[in-house]
Amino acid sequence: MTLPPAAAARPASAFAPLANRAFLGLWIANLLSNTGGWMASTGAAWEMTSLTSEPIFVALLAAAGTLPMFLFSFFAGILADRFDRRRYIIACQVWMMGVAAGLSALAFLGWLDHWSLLGLSFCLGLGNAMNGPAWHAVVPEIVSGPQLRPAIALNSAGFNLARTVGPVVGQMLLSLVGVFLLFAINACTYIGVILAVTSWRRSAEARAAQRREGLVEAARTGIAFVRSSGELKAVFARGLCFFVPGIAMGTLLPVIGRFELGLDEFSFGILYAVFGAGAVAAAILMPTLNRLLTPDRANIWAMGLQAAVVLVAALAMTPVVVGGCVAISGACWITVIANNGTAVQMILPNFMRARGMAVHQMVFFGAMVVGSLLWGKIANLYGVQSALIASALALVPLTVFAASIRLPGASLPRV
Repeated sequence: MTLPPAAAARPASAFAPLANRAFLGLWIANLLSNTGGWMASTGAAWEMTSLTSEPIFVALLAAAGTLPMFLFSFFAGILADRFDRRRYIIACQVWMMGVAAGLSALAFLGWLDHWSLLGLSFCLGLGNAMNGPAWHAVVPEIVSGPQLRPAIALNSAGFNLARTVGPVVGQMLLSLVGVFLLFAINACTYIGVILAVTSWRRSAEARAAQRREGLVEAARTGIAFVRSSGELKAVFARGLCFFVPGIAMGTLLPVIGRFELGLDEFSFGILYAVFGAGAVAAAILMPTLNRLLTPDRANIWAMGLQAAVVLVAALAMTPVVVGGCVAISGACWITVIANNGTAVQMILPNFMRARGMAVHQMVFFGAMVVGSLLWGKIANLYGVQSALIASALALVPLTVFAASIRLPGASLPRV
């Protein structure tokens, strides 16, 4: 449907995409699945601090879930651009459901140790890596035009709303029943996504827009497109400036909560939840913030604010101060992620969308892996406070450098 010029010029409200029934169904299913995922992730982080007190193992747990995103995203993007994205997503969901069920079984039987937890977290990350490019690629098939930016923000907000609810509920159940139940609930939530994707029907235009290239040809085409796109390189460069230093607080949060602040299970879940609360608030306000500041400037402000709150948290290190800083950090993260993601979506044509988003995902998660291992190692050698201070100081010149790179933007995505 073609919007009249006046309607096309008006920015869509934050909740406008939810009027689309297909998007609403997938959004709700993904919200429930992410809630189960955050229940399991927070439980796994708590379990790892129970198995070992060394910060490097907590950092390895974070890296185990994100490393597959870096290693396999491009291959996943090739597959998602070559095969039917609907069936492909279902296959990925089935894989992740099986891994989550395996984690639950090992925990129930008492066979879960830190190495098996790392290994299965890697397998779960592999499923997310294979699923991610296809999932991001179908969003512009469902919503387009002025609704694309709020749709991407809503997806991020749903993820972080789940991050708000999941850790609290999960840690309550952990203290009452055990970590195996969290993994079992996570396994069950994938069923909802499978049903929602099964009920969605892709348009004939979307199916026709995919090019049935061979794997080698698809890889060459994708690499050539990314290499020739200065706009994509600009988005990736700005992302690297934020994600490598910015991940320090998120990586070390289990150590901060368990050992630096001495929190119990419920308070530990609250600490994780406030990040999501800040992110949800920012997603709701994002259309207004972007209109007032522009997405380019909003991202730079978010990067500077992230540096400030990490430094404050490191110097104060009390539950209330750290909790407030974590909430503001959540708002900063969703601002950068949503605006960067929208910029990439608007640059990519449909036939290249999954591969382009895969490279974007590789940069994002590759930066997180490097940052997680870096700050985990520094925390191991010099302490958590020193690692946080170093990450905040590193973010300052990188923010200045990112401000010199314009964030690409367009009024409408390419098709």
